[in-house]
Amino acid sequence: MAKISTFGMNAAFQLGFERIADVRGVTSVVSLFENAMILSGIYLQIRPGNVAYIGKTNNMPARFEQHLSRGVVIEELAFKPVLAKYVDDKEKELIALAERKGIALDNIALREKKDSRKRTLSDIMSEDEVHGWLNPDSSPTTTKHWLLVYQAMHPGLRHQFDTARSHPTWPQIFPVARTFVQKVIPKPDQTQEDFWSAQAYTRNTEQDFISIIRIHAGSLTLLNLGTYRAAPYEAWGWVSCKKEDLIQYGFTLNRLKETFLFANLIEKEELILLSTSARLLPIVIEKLKPALRKTAYSAMQNALLQKGNPALEDLLSI
Repeated sequence: MAKISTFGMNAAFQLGFERIADVRGVTSVVSLFENAMILSGIYLQIRPGNVAYIGKTNNMPARFEQHLSRGVVIEELAFKPVLAKYVDDKEKELIALAERKGIALDNIALREKKDSRKRTLSDIMSEDEVHGWLNPDSSPTTTKHWLLVYQAMHPGLRHQFDTARSHPTWPQIFPVARTFVQKVIPKPDQTQEDFWSAQAYTRNTEQDFISIIRIHAGSLTLLNLGTYRAAPYEAWGWVSCKKEDLIQYGFTLNRLKETFLFANLIEKEELILLSTSARLLPIVIEKLKPALRKTAYSAMQNALLQKGNPALEDLLSI
């Protein structure tokens, strides 16, 4: 096990953590909490490049594995037990303290401070453009130099992206994700990061379905592409659409079943999920484009719950 870095020891000490552990190559920290009375609290991660991340959790072992499943590279970990009802205030307090101490942080909340005026979709799209978008025929997007974005990303995000691209099903999955973004997301090159995000999931889990790419807007997962553990070389996925949007465009549940004989329909509260082989998803996307666009646009009115992978978003947008 490697020595704790000077940066890690210094950050932990200044923020009041009693100890910090080397977790390189560790996939579970359950053993570190076997005798713990409280699993909720504040944690400090040291990531590649001497960058820290401060977070809160009600279950530290589960939260650690969740970070890993999203491709985050964690080198060192410190934890401070805090009762669940106090974790929000304590997290804000420690983030503020870290800023005063000059500790480099990778927290999303800090990245959002670069723009003091929160953008809205109306800043990007006029009413006429919204009307045109909801009545399909998309306009071309602007090409970006995604490689510059890739090189400027945090090493953990680059690692996450590289590992996702090396997955055997990536050639099946990426074109579908790109088709979805260009057909369903309004002005994807301008709305990315603030209104929609793309995540690259790269670690094997115990779940039957392993995600590789997900597209999010607000709190809604619009598209999920991946593979089943039982068939790791065949790509599958699903799109989600609001029932009311489907009905508006004439797609009742019976019509969906008749139109998409090759898809599995799952009703989930106000949503319908259509699941099928990734090879067939472009057919679903094209036929349901107006309803999917309306669902996506509605979801994009709400704040994103998680940031995405900038390089992946750029590649999907061009």
